[in-house]
Amino acid sequence: MALTPEELANRKRQFEERTVLFEGFGYDRFLTPAFVLDGTGDLDGPALDLGTGMGIMARELARRGIDVCSVDVNAEDQQVAAFLTEDPALSERIRYSLADGANLPFPDGTFGSAVTLDVLHHLTDGAAVMREMLRVVRPGGTIVLAEFSREGFELVARVHAKEGRVHPEGPVTMDWARGVLSGLEAEEVTSREGHLHRVAVFRTPPALDAPQPFASLDRRGLLTALRTFAGNWLAHDGCWFLAAEERSGTGTAMELDARAWERFSAAEARRIMAAFGIPEAGGLESLERVLKLRMYAFINPQRVEWSADRRRLRFFMESCRVQETRQKKGLPAFPCKAVGEVEFAGLSKAVDPRIRARCLHCPPDAAEDSACAWEFTMDAERRP
Repeated sequence: MALTPEELANRKRQFEERTVLFEGFGYDRFLTPAFVLDGTGDLDGPALDLGTGMGIMARELARRGIDVCSVDVNAEDQQVAAFLTEDPALSERIRYSLADGANLPFPDGTFGSAVTLDVLHHLTDGAAVMREMLRVVRPGGTIVLAEFSREGFELVARVHAKEGRVHPEGPVTMDWARGVLSGLEAEEVTSREGHLHRVAVFRTPPALDAPQPFASLDRRGLLTALRTFAGNWLAHDGCWFLAAEERSGTGTAMELDARAWERFSAAEARRIMAAFGIPEAGGLESLERVLKLRMYAFINPQRVEWSADRRRLRFFMESCRVQETRQKKGLPAFPCKAVGEVEFAGLSKAVDPRIRARCLHCPPDAAEDSACAWEFTMDAERRP
């Protein structure tokens, strides 16, 4: 429901009275947006102003020639902010959207930049808000976080006490928000403090080098794509083996399969390590991470077990799609042990040359509690 002209006039008077209280403590609240933005460099528009408040930041962005979308959950505050924006040239650049920062109604990459001023301490789901800002700001764009310093919070508390109120401080802090954005691969460009505020400026991650159909997928879609690719990868391996078997017989096909896996498993390990920052020669800990990030993880359920002294790592394929398919077709188990020995030896050696692999059981061995099982130890720790 829209505020009446009398209510708007009363809210304006309250805003002006609070401004005078701030000035009595030596703080000019109108200088803060300029201080925040002066250290950010040129911001690309349109800009997202997250947390309208009384429109102070939205007006400063518009004053700098940037089109602004100001978001808040309080419709009355947005009405007051629009009422306080008396310059028509600024009003033309600002539009208001009643929305929750944790669930913004904008497509990916809508904005060139996003700014928050004294909003973090009001948030309840800070992580969701940080993720949403990253989503709606285009790759390589700018996110600016500005929050009261400790001295600033103390001043605000004194102002609120003069009004007979208590100023709330929620769980989201500047340092926490900076950590979340950094963890989401945003790059912190600069941070500074002044005018009773702390400011941190971030660049959003660059665009992924991916075709548009994949770049636009959400997390569920990307996981579906990975499962599809894993299934296709396994199907191709099977088609390759059948073609070799038909052409040259089972013995030759097995020999070629072993040679192929010897090369591929090493290349696969190196690519996984490079992609996920897994250290070279990192011992069994690095091997565990590589094993869990293989395409097989999307195909065959698996688990690992460590010995009590962590000198031995065991890896279990709890079921095997290849063997299950053969069983359904009434075919005997595929004798993959010889190929598996080459595969896991090549994989572990690529991770760390000191690692040695040993087969615990694998077809044609009799099945135990898993489709196959492998043990890995470090060279110096092996027993005769």
